[in-house]
Parts: sequence; structure tokens; C-alpha cells
Amino acid sequence: VLFGIMLVQTTKSLRVAVLGSGIAGSSAARTLAERGAKVEVFEAGFGIGGRTSTRITRGDTRYQFDHGAQYIGSPKTDTFREALESWKEDGFVKEWSGTFGTVVGSEVESERHKKERWVGFPRMNSICSNLLHHKNIRVKLQTRANAAQNDKKEWILKHGKTKDDLGTFDWLIASDRNSGARRRTDLSSANVQEFTIGLRKIQSVKSLTAMVAFEAPLNLKMDGIQFTGKDAQYGSLGWVARDSSKPGRKRKDGQECWVLQSHPDAAKTLLKGKYKIGEIREMAKDVLIGDFLKILPQLGSTEKEIPSIVTSVGHRWGAAFPILSKDFIDMDCQLIASEHFVACGDYFGKLSGRIEGAYLSGRMAANEIIQLHEEMVN
Repeated sequence: VLFGIMLVQTTKSLRVAVLGSGIAGSSAARTLAERGAKVEVFEAGFGIGGRTSTRITRGDTRYQFDHGAQYIGSPKTDTFREALESWKEDGFVKEWSGTFGTVVGSEVESERHKKERWVGFPRMNSICSNLLHHKNIRVKLQTRANAAQNDKKEWILKHGKTKDDLGTFDWLIASDRNSGARRRTDLSSANVQEFTIGLRKIQSVKSLTAMVAFEAPLNLKMDGIQFTGKDAQYGSLGWVARDSSKPGRKRKDGQECWVLQSHPDAAKTLLKGKYKIGEIREMAKDVLIGDFLKILPQLGSTEKEIPSIVTSVGHRWGAAFPILSKDFIDMDCQLIASEHFVACGDYFGKLSGRIEGAYLSGRMAANEIIQLHEEMVN
């Protein structure tokens, strides 16, 4: 009984900072919070979710797009299957039971065997929103934090722009690998070179996205279509999806929201020699939408006139889709115990690039911290 009391007291005394609010950071934060730790999550962007974020336009119309990860496929591990089942029971994940196909030549072939496709409800970032909804978790958006340690090995975080004090923490979890990038100062004063140098070995799939809303339905039979990237007639397209067909996304005004994503090979070619983010976003929007409109008849659209576009925007994903790396395949996370630091993300483990991999990595990062404190008490 005494051991149990001491463990709870020790865990409750923990102050943990998490950089990034994607799946990995959210699962780490929730795991720690449920054990009593006080967790603060610092997100540099406007909203939570990372690769599972949802873009919502301003104004009364509020068009929304899942512009990153499109869905969660069939779980590969029992641990994630259990998590997914609990999310479904809690109502923030539902099945996307649409119609899907793959373009082969000039035909769109419907998938022969139904696959599992799960999405956040009512938007993709609902998964992270619910994971972070806990009395022991605080989230600070639009806050890029710079971290350094004091003589006690505590982490001192300051706002990257204003230099305001953000708090003192016992542990730091880096779930956003951009925080360790050369161009960023988040960890430039931290003694975690083992982590930051290792990041240079990770490569990402090039990816461009366009989000477009039409004033009326396109009347396509398919809700999601995959392209092989081998046929020039389909241009830069790798995947298109009727976002409005996902649970909770259907609009009352009858307008349709679509997400268009590039094929990796096309994105690599398009991005060559281009570095200005504004120009890249415009290019992504123009090229992807242009290619999509050209092939609508081939995809089965019966509309004589294409409905007008009411809003459109382009996006470039930089480090969101990591390529499986032999340097990280046997690691679930990266613990630097001497510095009270753990890194996690979807680039760790055999499920690299998947939401499941990110979830498992974040959970493991939290458990590493918990285990160390259990050993201290014991």
C-alpha cells in the first residue's frame, strides 16, 4: 500500500512538457495525465492534430478539409485495436463507409474487398482533441517553445518569439521532429544532439495538397480514388477524396468539399527548385485542381457543366510523411534518460508513417518516463 501511495505521489508531482499536438504527442500526454502527471502541450500551429489536423476556412461558410491523413486503416496491433475500439465507443471515431476505387488505365476499378477506414468525428483532429481533453493537460496553440536546462536538469521553456517564460518541467517530450530541425531554435540550447543529429537521416515523402469546395455536387460515384502515378493523363494526382462523404462532414447547403493529394513522384518534380512557401501553395492549388477538373469525365462525372468553385487553397506537407528508416525501425521512441528527454513520432518503429505507429510511439515515450519513476520509488 505504501508503495502505491508513493508511486501516485511521485507521478502526480511530475511536470512534463510536450512539443507538438499530433497523434504521438497527444497519446503521450494522455498516458501521462491518466497517471496523474501535469502535462503542458505546446503547438506551434493554429490548431491541434499535426498530420491529422483539419483545415477550417474563416467566415460563416466554414468549409472544412482533412488535408493530411485521410483515414485510419485496419490496426496491426492489439494495443491500437483496443484504443480504436475505445475511441469508437466514446463517439469521436466512426467508419468511413464510402465507395472507393483505383484508376487503372482509363478505368476506375472499384475495390473488390471492403477495407477498414476509420476517421475522426466530426473531423479528423477530433482524435487529438479528445485525447488532450483531460484535467491534467493544458494546451497552448501558436506557441513555439525553446527549451534549455538548468543545473537541476529541469527544462526551462520560453516562447520562441516573445521570450516569455512558459514554465519549468521535469521532462521534455519532442513529438514534433521539426523541433529538432537545423532551421529551428527549439532545441538548439539543449544537450540532445543524439536526437537532433539522428533526425538528419530521416527522409519524407514529398506531398502537395489542394482543398476545393464546389457549389454543387460533382455526382461522382466514388468517394475516394487512388492513382498510380504512372499515367500522364492524370497529371500530378495521387489521391482524391470527397471529404463531405465522411461522417459528420455532409453540408446542409449541398456543397461538396474535396481533398486532392499529389503522387510523391509528381510532387518531387513540381517542388524542384522551389522554396517560397507562398508560391508553392499557389502552385499546389492550381496544378492539382487543374488536373482534377480535366479528368472529371473519365472519373464518371455526368455533369455537363462543372459546378463553380467557391473556395480553394493549396498546402505543402514538409515532414509529415516519413519514409521507413533502418535507423529507427527497431526503436519505439528515443529516450535520453540523463537529460530527462524522450522523442516520439510516426518515424519510429515498423509502422512508420502510420497513425498507429505515432500512437504507439507516444504511448511508449510516456511509459518510459513512468517506468523510470517507478524504479526510483522501488
